[in-house]
Amino acid sequence: MDLRVRAALGGLAMLCAAHAIAQGANVAAIQASEARKADARTLAALEAFRHALIARFGADPTLTMLRWSESEGSALVQTSGGATEYVIRQGDAWVSTANRKLVPWAPPAVATANAFRLSSVKSAPIRAWLDAWRKAPGQATDFITDYEAGYEPSAARLVVRARVGSMTTFGLAQHAFDPSTGSSVTIAAAPRQVPKAIATAQRRTDDLRRDASAALAALRKVEPSARLGSMRISQREIAFTLADRRTWTFDPSFRLTAGRPYDGSFLCAEGWLEDEVDWTKLAALPRNGVLAANLDDGDEAHARFTVDRSRDCGPLTIEVTYDNYRIPQPWARFDARGRYLTSR
Repeated sequence: MDLRVRAALGGLAMLCAAHAIAQGANVAAIQASEARKADARTLAALEAFRHALIARFGADPTLTMLRWSESEGSALVQTSGGATEYVIRQGDAWVSTANRKLVPWAPPAVATANAFRLSSVKSAPIRAWLDAWRKAPGQATDFITDYEAGYEPSAARLVVRARVGSMTTFGLAQHAFDPSTGSSVTIAAAPRQVPKAIATAQRRTDDLRRDASAALAALRKVEPSARLGSMRISQREIAFTLADRRTWTFDPSFRLTAGRPYDGSFLCAEGWLEDEVDWTKLAALPRNGVLAANLDDGDEAHARFTVDRSRDCGPLTIEVTYDNYRIPQPWARFDARGRYLTSR
């Protein structure tokens, strides 16, 4: 090869590499900027929720739990009669708490004895924690999905927990800090309780379609009150998307793993809860779908399930799809109680 051509190609390769590095840096800078904007919106949401709580309950109400995100705020508020009222606010409106719950980290009596004032949770210390967090290597692009404040018995103090998703490792974890200073707080890990459905099944399943209950039990250990957006059940994987777009995957080793937030549009933000579904009917649906769609008997073994609501938040349905066909694959749809609706 001519030396000039070789030199030109080498120069071109260097330019391409430099361009790729620059593009990567640009993407990271954009992600970091968007993360900061999200921080500002979430702090603004906290202040809006603060004003709404004061307007409803009077100056500086007493709480046993507080949770907020960019789109929603919720709290357990102690009323004058000594009772606790659970409230949720989305945007400018109070919304129903039906099928929702917010549970203190401490036993009820302990949480009540250590209730805190709303003024204990201020934006400035949270901003200080965010500034320190984002200065650490690899954390500038992290996204904070929500915050919770409450009495933490293992630390014997009021703490704020931030749920952090990493764009570097794609992991999801909670990090605690002092709401008065923004300083990190180390919480001793409690012994992990293994759900009975998992403890009694020390095996690797060959078909997760039989293990939906174990997957739900595992999810509720880490997400006790989150509403579901969708649940996709196949032979080798059960994938959860929560109504707030966080995701979890349950694999054949009965391990639950956090994933990247769902960024698509096919999701009902109102969500649903598992007790709305008659899970005892699930096993019969592949056969019922074969009959309804006039398929072959052998297709039954290739069924997978999608349990969700449409993005316009229609009724909860169970869709059975048969994966041994090329797209468009045949499917049959049932309501949450297992009653046949339609098929293709």
